[in-house]
Amino acid sequence: MSKITEPPNVQSKVSEQIGTSACSNSLSDDRQSEHIEQMARKATTRAANDALKNGRAITIQQGNAIVRKHPDGRIEVIKTLENAFVVPKKRMYKL
Repeated sequence: MSKITEPPNVQSKVSEQIGTSACSNSLSDDRQSEHIEQMARKATTRAANDALKNGRAITIQQGNAIVRKHPDGRIEVIKTLENAFVVPKKRMYKL
């Protein structure tokens, strides 16, 4: 007969993996939002670079166009946007 165990505490595992500063409530809402935004930008950049290194194309916004960048350096314009630089409302990110 197998023993039933409690599921691990996911919050503590996440805090251990990414550092307690990312999940800390000691930061103000604005600072925490900025920190999350910076982490997301770094992760996105790293993922795009890894995709290109591994021979995969990526699709991004470049200026007023949506383009597909290929690992060999080719850039394919998929669509040109009319309102590419509309500034959204301030976003707040919370964990």
